[in-house]
Amino acid sequence: MTTDDSLADRLSRYAMETDRSALSDSTVEAIRKATLDWIGLILGGEAIAESSASVAQGIAVLDMSGDSAPATGWATALATGESLAPDRAALLNGTYAHSLDFDDTHRSSSSHPGAPVIAAAMAAAEATGATDDELLAAIAVGYDVTCGFGRAVNPDAHYGHGFHITATCGTFGATAAAGRLWGLSPSELSAAFGINGSQAAGSLQFLDNGAWNKRLHPGLAASRAIEAITLAAAGFRGATRPFTGTHGFFHGYTDNADPSVLDGLEPGAAVRETALKPYPCCRYMHAAIDGLLDIATDTTIDPATIESIHVDLPASGVTLTGEPIDAKRRPANLVDCQFSMPFAAALALTEADAGLRAFLDAQDRFDDPTMRRLMDRTTVTTSESVQSRFPETWAASVRVDDGSTQHERFVEHARGEPERPLSWSTIEAKFAELATAADVGGDDCAAIIAACRSLGDDTDPPIYARLRGAVGHSSRSH
Repeated sequence: MTTDDSLADRLSRYAMETDRSALSDSTVEAIRKATLDWIGLILGGEAIAESSASVAQGIAVLDMSGDSAPATGWATALATGESLAPDRAALLNGTYAHSLDFDDTHRSSSSHPGAPVIAAAMAAAEATGATDDELLAAIAVGYDVTCGFGRAVNPDAHYGHGFHITATCGTFGATAAAGRLWGLSPSELSAAFGINGSQAAGSLQFLDNGAWNKRLHPGLAASRAIEAITLAAAGFRGATRPFTGTHGFFHGYTDNADPSVLDGLEPGAAVRETALKPYPCCRYMHAAIDGLLDIATDTTIDPATIESIHVDLPASGVTLTGEPIDAKRRPANLVDCQFSMPFAAALALTEADAGLRAFLDAQDRFDDPTMRRLMDRTTVTTSESVQSRFPETWAASVRVDDGSTQHERFVEHARGEPERPLSWSTIEAKFAELATAADVGGDDCAAIIAACRSLGDDTDPPIYARLRGAVGHSSRSH
């Protein structure tokens, strides 16, 4: 139990005191869309990502609970309908939701809040029998805390230290969401934050070889949340001042942190600010892809005549998708492609498409002469016009020279951002593509969509029970 009014204490009270009545209609609508997007990504991630078999096998070994249910109940692995211990369900759902790098993004915090937060919240809600209203409040709080930490930690500096914000800051947001649903007292939730001060982790070293670590990060964050809140509920003493202490999170993980932003959280603001992705790749590339697709579809440019492609991104985007440039021009696997601006540029200009199927089909085209030539002719830098807008805006400038004409586009807001939101029909189409890849039938797809669109409308049973019924009918279930 903490003995002073620390940031952990204040966040604990915020999490416990925020309820459905504090959420605007636009916040509830944003959560509904985010939840449908998240479920589709779990289904598609399990079916498509080459890492999925190893994740499932590893968790099957860890989940040795046998026939005895956890004291608080089971939670559902949505890709299969299986019942698992809550921390294992959170681990699996959170991992699959991020396995295609197709999940939501909050730009000013440079994070993917949905994968860890909804994974922890849904598992905790099901395990405790929470209402949909309680789940809505928990998801909103989780987004607020995750994104607040992402802003406070100084994204560029945090990346500079080698950390992945979704993994580190997502741990705290997931803890806030799950702790609220678990029925902890504020002091117990503060202890859970103290426990997870020792668990917040996630290295960017996966960039070195296209490793699967990044896919696992949100699942680990969600699982850590369930672990910490169960320990805290049992009376385990967590560290005081885990965020601002001498050896706390902000001291060890970043430079020039601004914890004060966490004292100004507005219920539901973060989820309203969060974008849904139309392309399965690093969000820093999306505005550039929009510009390149515009050139590909609105001009008569011939890829064979292109002499150069130049892309300006925010500095963090250059680090993740443009450096080292020689490696980015020769991706060797899907993860490499998802973090290669040269690859995305070549794909957009040759296919006039950068959707999921285009990314997957291009895995057989690494040696294609046209793709290689365009990647070799792509440069990725930053500029004052782009960097000055960051992190409030993730803009991009692209220039394509075909020898006779320079085609230029400046994109301030990528598709899916709050300024250019995806419609329900677009989100449902994305969900349907992912669910079809997972062999989920049409009736079950319709039931999942209906459950998400009515979340919080006093439906009975609650959403996790309705989802369990739908995913349990999938021909992929076992």
